[in-house]
Amino acid sequence: MATAAGIETVICSGARHGVLARVLAGEREGTLFARRGGRYSSFKLWLRYSKPSRGTIAVDAGAARALRDGGTSLLPVGILEVSGEFAEGDAVDIVHAGALIGKGICNYAADDLRRAAGHQTGEVRTILPQASVEAIHRDYFVLA
Repeated sequence: MATAAGIETVICSGARHGVLARVLAGEREGTLFARRGGRYSSFKLWLRYSKPSRGTIAVDAGAARALRDGGTSLLPVGILEVSGEFAEGDAVDIVHAGALIGKGICNYAADDLRRAAGHQTGEVRTILPQASVEAIHRDYFVLA
């Protein structure tokens, strides 16, 4: 979590005398974890590491590619299966072919998403007139 926030991190024994002073002086102690490039916002760090997932959404190859490479929102048309029971606003894991792609905050309750899954936006509006266009908005999604 710290390295994803852009913080270089050292894990070492606090029982050894003077270890913290040596680490702060830049001496080699313990194991160093370099900061990662592409720093996440505090919101996305919270979503990725702290907000528990309440369900799982399996997506097709096109949706997986769009989420991984395009930074797009997840639309109901790309959803193959919805597992678990969750409410609108809960975090869910997004998977493709059994592999975790990321986590997002869902705009639908599980039962509504099951009804909308696989449908084009126009059809979703007929099935669920008050529904959001996106199942998960890109601003509320973080890659695994």
